[in-house]
Amino acid sequence: MQRRSGQRLAKRFGTAEERFRHIYKSNHWSEAESVSGPGSTLEETEPIRRELPSLLKELGAISLLDLPCGDFHWMQHTDLAGIDYIGGDLVGELIECNQAQHARDGVSFRKLDLVHDKLPQVDAVLCRDCLVHLSFADAHVALANVARSGAGWLLTTSFPSAERNDDIVTGQWRPLNLTRPPFNFPEPAKRIAENCTESEFADKVLGVWPIADLPQAGCS
Repeated sequence: MQRRSGQRLAKRFGTAEERFRHIYKSNHWSEAESVSGPGSTLEETEPIRRELPSLLKELGAISLLDLPCGDFHWMQHTDLAGIDYIGGDLVGELIECNQAQHARDGVSFRKLDLVHDKLPQVDAVLCRDCLVHLSFADAHVALANVARSGAGWLLTTSFPSAERNDDIVTGQWRPLNLTRPPFNFPEPAKRIAENCTESEFADKVLGVWPIADLPQAGCS
């Protein structure tokens, strides 16, 4: 269903920015709790909200780029004490809203395109539920961009049980196993099991990789 919906979006809106702006403004996912979709509810993010603070401390990370940050719904309920947090998103209206409602000392928001924009240098980049919406070509460029940023760690979504990865048009969705071609990541150094309530995707994890170990680091 999400893939067919993405095909319609791709035909109607020419650029990724236009597609994701439409998703935001129309509440495309029809999720009452968060315009970022069902994966951003408090129920679906409970394991990450619980484990992320101690994980960042274990990594020695005191600065975090969360891209895409969406509407900051679940992250505002996460303990960010001691973390210099930057939320980035392609949708300018989201950033304006987040900056007005949630910005404070140590928490700021910027309009950023993961694929095309120079990224701020931080200790760790959180890229949850993003690469799953990008074509192979855009995902590879995005990963090389992350490597160029100088960050030490990448925290991103993977589905370890997926036996193969399919290409899509940016704006669609499919599960990705980042250890499989064409990404060929090593096994993650750490992972947070998300306990996804959609049984078909119960293997969903937030994987943690040293960016220097990723194949795309050589493309930076």
